[in-house]
Amino acid sequence: MNKKHPFQIKHLLTALAISLTLFATPQAGANDDPAIIIEKTVNSLLEEFSEKRDQLEGNNRDLFELVDRIASPLFDFDYISKLVLAKSWKKASVQQRQEFADEFKRLLIVTYATALFRYTGNETVEFGESAVKEKKGVRFGTVNTSVSINEQGSIPVVYSLIQDDRRDDSHQWKIYNLTVGSLNMVLNYRAVFQSIIHREGLDGMIAGIKDNNDKNYEP
Repeated sequence: MNKKHPFQIKHLLTALAISLTLFATPQAGANDDPAIIIEKTVNSLLEEFSEKRDQLEGNNRDLFELVDRIASPLFDFDYISKLVLAKSWKKASVQQRQEFADEFKRLLIVTYATALFRYTGNETVEFGESAVKEKKGVRFGTVNTSVSINEQGSIPVVYSLIQDDRRDDSHQWKIYNLTVGSLNMVLNYRAVFQSIIHREGLDGMIAGIKDNNDKNYEP
């Protein structure tokens, strides 16, 4: 396994940090419009993070718990895992699918939480057009935003969401992908993981992610 941990895609760190600033528990009545879910919760996570920033520095357990509690419910990890593994998902057993989904969730929590410390308080988010379409009873939403990061200029960030009542009776929109500029989260992780699967097999790839996660989760 690459000792540099190829799972951590550095080009996405800033985007992942910003994505965390946008999400918390959806407000009541907001589940019909994916843009409302995002727009109404811009400051929720930042408020708690900013209050606890000093005590969270170097305290992985509490930091990861914060991110897991607030951000994880808004992501469809099963659907993301299916998209990321692509053809390998079809070949995977039920156990392998579940193990990958669990470890990929932990990986994103680690990546997002680490990137969150890049937040300076000077970032701003502008909301553009959003769209909703339905296909075979499943609704797909796209929310376009623009993030200004200090002197780096404006970066387009597009959120892809899904509302699938066949799998989830909460009727909530959930994120399944992020596109930051020209970088697509699902496609980037897919390329990394497929390369590892080609060398080490699916079980080897999952074991590598678990080992990486375990080291990061250590107190």
